[in-house]
Amino acid sequence: MVDIRNPALYGAALRALRQVRRENGREFIGRFIQIFLGMKFYQNQLPSMFSNQFVSTEVLQTLLDDLYAKASRPLDDCVLMVFEGDYLARTGVIGRGNTTAQNTWRNNFNLQKGVGCYAPPQDLASDTFLDQSRRECRYLRPVTDGVLAGASCSLCARGARYRNEDHRKWLRIDPGGEGYAVVDMMNTRNFVTYVAPRNVRIPILPLIVALYHDALPGLVLATRGEVDLADFAADFNFSASELHTYFDESPRNVHNEQLQRNFRGVTYTELEGHGLPIARTRGLIRTRIRGARGMAEPVLTGTAVPPPAVNTGWQSEQYVAAALRTAGWSVYDVSRQQLGYDLLVKRGRETRYVDAKSSVGLCTPTLTAREWQQARSHGRSYVLAIVEHFNPTAAATIYWVPDPANSCRAREALQLQYCIPRSSWTFSAVALAEI
Repeated sequence: MVDIRNPALYGAALRALRQVRRENGREFIGRFIQIFLGMKFYQNQLPSMFSNQFVSTEVLQTLLDDLYAKASRPLDDCVLMVFEGDYLARTGVIGRGNTTAQNTWRNNFNLQKGVGCYAPPQDLASDTFLDQSRRECRYLRPVTDGVLAGASCSLCARGARYRNEDHRKWLRIDPGGEGYAVVDMMNTRNFVTYVAPRNVRIPILPLIVALYHDALPGLVLATRGEVDLADFAADFNFSASELHTYFDESPRNVHNEQLQRNFRGVTYTELEGHGLPIARTRGLIRTRIRGARGMAEPVLTGTAVPPPAVNTGWQSEQYVAAALRTAGWSVYDVSRQQLGYDLLVKRGRETRYVDAKSSVGLCTPTLTAREWQQARSHGRSYVLAIVEHFNPTAAATIYWVPDPANSCRAREALQLQYCIPRSSWTFSAVALAEI
């Protein structure tokens, strides 16, 4: 068993993985390997390309941030770049030394320089299509024949253009803009050239230590003090065959051997055979919700927050942020990033995704599809902060509702909207004196 709580072992594992990247040269693209591992870890939560459902960019980015974030590090320096040994801020948070919000994963999802593709599922299910260079794709609209740079896709209505990066196709992009769906995650042929370039597989021991050490509470990774290969295979949905394809389990691998030699008691059991994924409980830890008959009385003892000394136009998010700071949470306002929550907060090893909802009267909060996706993904870590009778110049009471997707009853509602094109309203505009 591998004791992944040892900080010295963690440091040695990161050094080993940096060396793996150097040994493999430019063909080894660590960012794509991390996206692949994330897709495998969330394999049972991400929509399949055959489901006609999609996960938004913001939710997918948050899931990857969660997997690689280290609980003991601050939110502006916590997302591990596994094969580089350094850390980035979470999506939407301004990292140290930067002036703009972090955007780690988005570019690698899309066709410009990533693994996204607009083709229909029947194409993305074909090895012939998957293996085909994007330069030869029948949907390509090149500027210059045989050149990918500047070319567009006939299936993309958004005008995206390639930047001359010819990558594999791992995600189906919804032409309607709803997000992404995953291709067949068990088709090793489609992933192995990136995960194990030139058949040089990733040493299993340092990778496990890097992934599990200091993992976020709420992930199954954080529940394991010791890990064996069967645990890793179960948690990341790898069959024995997939594990053998991507990872070097041999104790004779120089990096596996070095960690075992330098850290006494580090042992693991190699998997045998090429069967189905190992059956273990995995995924997010969720709290069981009592049925309607056993529901407790509503808790309406919210947090009273005094008004600001001067009315500077505070919004409800700022009331909520002030209450959280008073309670010892570090607060990052990411409301402008449209991530599906307003505040990203951390206290100790705990992280919460807080969405503020307010009303000038009684509040019936409405969540967007993106917010609902985040609520479903994060369970009790997603919290609604509800402010009723909101008045920016008076005291307010905040009601905290964790896990609204499971603890509350919600109804789906379609909202009718009227869109006036700019080409129309500009002809109807008048001077101020004429209104």
